[in-house]
Amino acid sequence: MNFGEITEGLDVEGAKHVIDSILNAGFSATIVINRSSFEIIYENKKARELIGSKIGCACHEVFCTKEVPCQGCPIVSLENTSILISKYEELFDEKATWVFSNIQWFDGKDAIMATLVKLEDKQNISISNDVIELSDDKRNLRKSEVDNLTNIPNYAKFYIDAESTIRSNLDKQYAIIVFDIDRFKNINDLYGMSKGDEVLKFVGNVLRDTFGCSGNYARMHSDMFSFYMEYDRKIDIIRVIEKIRKKISSNGVDFDLNTSFGIYLVQDRGVPINLMCDRAMVASKTTKGDVMRFCAFYDEQYREDMLRISEIEHDMHKALEERQFQMYLQPKFRLDTEALCGAEVLARWLHPSKGIIPPVDFIPLFEKNGFILKLDEYMWEEACKTLRSWIDEGREPIPLSVNISRYHINHNNLENVLMGLVKKYDIKPEYLHLEITESLFLDNPEELNRVLERLKKQGFFLEVDDFGSGYSSLNLIRNISVDTIKIDKDFLDSEIASEKGQIVVNHTIDMAKDLRLQVIAEGVETKAHVDFLKKSRCDIAQGYYFAKPMPLDEFMKFDF
Repeated sequence: MNFGEITEGLDVEGAKHVIDSILNAGFSATIVINRSSFEIIYENKKARELIGSKIGCACHEVFCTKEVPCQGCPIVSLENTSILISKYEELFDEKATWVFSNIQWFDGKDAIMATLVKLEDKQNISISNDVIELSDDKRNLRKSEVDNLTNIPNYAKFYIDAESTIRSNLDKQYAIIVFDIDRFKNINDLYGMSKGDEVLKFVGNVLRDTFGCSGNYARMHSDMFSFYMEYDRKIDIIRVIEKIRKKISSNGVDFDLNTSFGIYLVQDRGVPINLMCDRAMVASKTTKGDVMRFCAFYDEQYREDMLRISEIEHDMHKALEERQFQMYLQPKFRLDTEALCGAEVLARWLHPSKGIIPPVDFIPLFEKNGFILKLDEYMWEEACKTLRSWIDEGREPIPLSVNISRYHINHNNLENVLMGLVKKYDIKPEYLHLEITESLFLDNPEELNRVLERLKKQGFFLEVDDFGSGYSSLNLIRNISVDTIKIDKDFLDSEIASEKGQIVVNHTIDMAKDLRLQVIAEGVETKAHVDFLKKSRCDIAQGYYFAKPMPLDEFMKFDF
């Protein structure tokens, strides 16, 4: 038998993988011995289970405990050794025997292959024909199971092997682990596709170095890899992951290689392997953006969250077309007179079958997938329509505050969009107050300030929302061109709970006054809040103490 013909066209690692797939297909223990040097050059998984790894050892030392080769054939004495046979018979409770075959190894060496099989199967075993000899179709099938770039198993081979192993060993616990390279696209963009390919090959080599020829790993696609493993405790899995991460991070490239791992613990063995991998992948995504986490175990809640997210993303475009998003207004009141002086525009999703979907269920998602751009502009136009209708009714409009997200600063011509709306509805920009979340100033404060200054020159009023929630507030109100600060509810709750906290809030309001800024307190829910804010000379309050967010028709009951 010529293994060189079977593995023609493959590199060394690819050839080893194909041979490993062939010789691990059954329950036989197989050993390959170099005829000229007596060196064991290959052993399959079953042989390793019986005697351990003996690659590189002389066969006469391992099986005959002799320092010099046996006379004649280098494996002639194997028939008389009982080490492997006794272990095999103990394992299978069957009589065992050897089957020998002269072969040519894939590198051209003449070798002898010894296969330990059940005695009753000896007549049915023909190593040179039935087990090894492959037709052209089968040979191509083996090649199709190898990833062309990394020369490790591909996803198709992984699915087959993982399913076979997991379903055949019901007494063992298994985990499916999926991982990818963080920001791999940036590597391709910055250093070129060839460098990206080098990285993928390197990761493939790490897996090969970690697991050897066990075949329990694969490149799934792009920069995503997977492996399965037996475990007793979860810490066993973490240790293997840490070992792989350390090897990947210790590379020769000029940039960091960080990886994110997702772990699916196999409970129901009837679940398809591809679905197990999908669930591990879902878990891995939960680590993204969190520098303190590199792996996560799959939880059924993830699946429910993914289904919910999928449903929302499926419905969101239709919802916008059908005007399912409704404008709600939360009134603002002057604290000195308690007169209505404005309102904040809020979005509510009135789904035809699910009812009201709260903002917390869709706003964070829209901010991630970019749909917030369309929703915000829709709400801005609803606000402008409302202001126009009030003017047409002969009312003196009260200003409406609309939210500006980070996406509008980075991905849109904010000034042109807003000016287009005020011109379309023929309203004064001063009626449209723009709320910018304080955290926006962390990204690119210089660029943001340039945008805000242009908007301010056009006549828009600028409000900083969630003031006191994170950014350096002193620098903010000193350097940024804004008209109003809105004191965050959490800041208000935490600070007025103590005497020192009250001093902080008082001084914050005083400082804003000195800078000629208007102060709004949001989340005002108790009379204690109101009394304290009045003493502190806060200008405007917004919160459930006065009024909750409401649809436009309900808001119109206010006298203004």
